[in-house]
Amino acid sequence: MKKMYLGDWLGMLLLIVLIIAQPANSQPLVQEVPMPAIDGYSPVSYFTWNRAEKGDSEYAVSHDGVIYFLTSQAQVEAFNRNPDKYRPRHDPCPYSLALGGQLPLDPTNFRVVGDTLLLFHVPDAIDGLTESNASQIGERELARRAAGSFEVIRF
Repeated sequence: MKKMYLGDWLGMLLLIVLIIAQPANSQPLVQEVPMPAIDGYSPVSYFTWNRAEKGDSEYAVSHDGVIYFLTSQAQVEAFNRNPDKYRPRHDPCPYSLALGGQLPLDPTNFRVVGDTLLLFHVPDAIDGLTESNASQIGERELARRAAGSFEVIRF
């Protein structure tokens, strides 16, 4: 049997202390920044400038657990006064929802209908905004159908 010296005991004790002291749910040293909604485009810009405009993390706001990047302090103030006005109504494309499907959004392909921001898809095969414009479905009916389909899909 091998003799253990004081240094061996101290080394083992130090190892045990380090293992016990290690928290079970240790946090990474680099915190991940949550992805903003609308791929970082500012929802306020759609209403105020009628254009898709990339926001900045410096002007990040949160509403109902969703982060939005805005372009200025003025947009932050406008958004905070009425966040529900600016948030998009649907995550999948409303045209695809109105037809009973779900396709991802392209934030540069949009339409503002009254106080509703509608974002459309643009896959290779079909352009949701162009198809919506060419269809016989009116803007209000599109929004109504999309909302109804969204409620069915979102369980």
